[in-house]
Amino acid sequence: MEKQTKITYILFGLIMLSVFVHNALYGLFRVEDPISFILFFLFAFGFAVSVIQNTVTFFRKGEPKDLYNLGWIGFLGLIGLIPGFNYGFFGFFGFFGFFGAKGWKKIKK
Repeated sequence: MEKQTKITYILFGLIMLSVFVHNALYGLFRVEDPISFILFFLFAFGFAVSVIQNTVTFFRKGEPKDLYNLGWIGFLGLIGLIPGFNYGFFGFFGFFGFFGAKGWKKIKK
């Protein structure tokens, strides 16, 4: 996996970790943890910037060549089908579009 794609996945993992830590601390102590909450927003912003940067770089230079691997994040949209979970997870289905990037070449101007 190329560095740019790996950074995107690391940021996504850090988002999940900060959400888990925030919910675990709230569940145990019934106290809102501002540090993990702030970290969530920082990691989410970094993730969004990383996805946009990877997509723009892919269309301009043809790199990262494994951008299609971000399509696997789209499977998180299936969580929205589970009763009791938020329908907001359906937004992750948009990541399936990255599977279409496999085999693309740089767009010529």
